Amino acid sequence: MTKALHMSGIVLLLLLVFAAIALAEVPAEGYDENTEVTIQGVVKETMAASRGPVMLRLSRQDKSYTVSTAPFWFLEQEKMSFVPGMEIEVTGSRGISSDGTLYIIARLIKDTKTGASIRLRDDSLRPIWRGKRHR
Repeated sequence: MTKALHMSGIVLLLLLVFAAIALAEVPAEGYDENTEVTIQGVVKETMAASRGPVMLRLSRQDKSYTVSTAPFWFLEQEKMSFVPGMEIEVTGSRGISSDGTLYIIARLIKDTKTGASIRLRDDSLRPIWRGKRHR
């Protein structure tokens, strides 16, 4: 009886440890806050596929960036759209692709003309649209 009780306690302890590990915060995929930048530029092109995030080609002085935003349905739900010629400020994680393209995974985008903004990542840097339903 004592041995069975002792084993039950060990099993319960292991279950609690595994549950804690499973619930531990997982780093936001692809987003590195150590490379976070804020830049202003002009939208040159909007690229939307049937799946995945809307991508923007952003021009700033002599550089061009590809900005990863959010799925079209989320932007539409939040009443935010991007058009060529629009001046925006992007805060996000900057990187360079294997082909040398500069890109930014956006956390926050602001229309510098109207002041309207959209937050794309939460305080844990996870995409806000995750877990939301299409309306």
